[in-house]
Amino acid sequence: MKKRTLSIFAAGLIAASLFQGCSSLKQDTIIPGEVINKAMNAYEKPKSYYGEAKMEIYENGKLNETGTIKEWADNSGNKMRRRYEADSNTEGKTISTNDGDKILIYMEKSKKAMSMKAINNSLDNGSDYKSQIIKQLSSISKTHDLTYKGEEKINGFKTYHLYANPKQKNSLIGEVNYWIDEDSWFVVKNTSENSNMKTGIEYTKLKFSSKFDNSVFTQNIPSDVKVENIDESGSKENTIDMKQAEKIAGKPILVLPENSGYKLKSVAYMDAPAIKHKEINQTYEKNGVDALILTTIVFYENEVPEKDNSKIDGESDINVRGKKGTAMEEPIKYITWSEDGFNYNLLIQDPSITIDASKKIVESLQYYK
Repeated sequence: MKKRTLSIFAAGLIAASLFQGCSSLKQDTIIPGEVINKAMNAYEKPKSYYGEAKMEIYENGKLNETGTIKEWADNSGNKMRRRYEADSNTEGKTISTNDGDKILIYMEKSKKAMSMKAINNSLDNGSDYKSQIIKQLSSISKTHDLTYKGEEKINGFKTYHLYANPKQKNSLIGEVNYWIDEDSWFVVKNTSENSNMKTGIEYTKLKFSSKFDNSVFTQNIPSDVKVENIDESGSKENTIDMKQAEKIAGKPILVLPENSGYKLKSVAYMDAPAIKHKEINQTYEKNGVDALILTTIVFYENEVPEKDNSKIDGESDINVRGKKGTAMEEPIKYITWSEDGFNYNLLIQDPSITIDASKKIVESLQYYK
């Protein structure tokens, strides 16, 4: 038994206070946040395992994608080692290996491969299956009501069924169900559902304390496939001025007026080809301290994506500059809206600036001349 304190979460949920003696906890009991946020003093190191699972994705009630998953996880040392094989009826087969130092991903159908350094790969960083479910429950308990639905048997596993119901309508995350193995705290089944999409992963086979040959965590990429090094080709910010920003955008973009009380500290440009847009970030300071970042998102070839009406938990609808937008106060404060073919985001870094004051700042924006 390894002793350590989990400060991020949690749990009496894992310790005796919640589930030891589960007979005293009735079904459909809402688990209080203060119970969820108790720290656990005793924590057993996660075991190595081999698992097989099936995946289903539904869109608008219709089964859109199916797949199988095979997973090898070595938790016996200080570094995690992983092999993950996913075979989808739409995306084909993808193999990901992590030998403790390097991650290599190969997509068989498209004949693409990527490599990157394995960072934060120590088991002490909380990346194992137990710490992951702890973090998920801690995070989701802030935006959802977490309910204990009882004990259920899933593919031979005795599980605790937890249900997370969003506190806010049109939640991006939606309803989530966890079926957690009582002995190992491994999530053997998980479903999530929002307005038009439902996803589910269910483990049909799980073998703990497995020993693996080192070759399991490496792979040989076909000689005709070029391996892209993500560490070297990632998106980078470049410092520019407003004239260059206008040239990148193809037309004038919004800026804070000179009499706003905020001083333009820097302008940075980042190209994000993976998500088909460019970003122009204007950082404004006041009294020598960063206060605001105004981001303009410029889409490739003016391909503005269709508006998504779902909201991140904590977001609320607002009207700014005659447009519909969204705002959030916690855990980060920002206002977003679309205008003249661009998406804009005002990130508030000065905690003294309220959302109402932020709206006034947005209303005062002018096009750069």
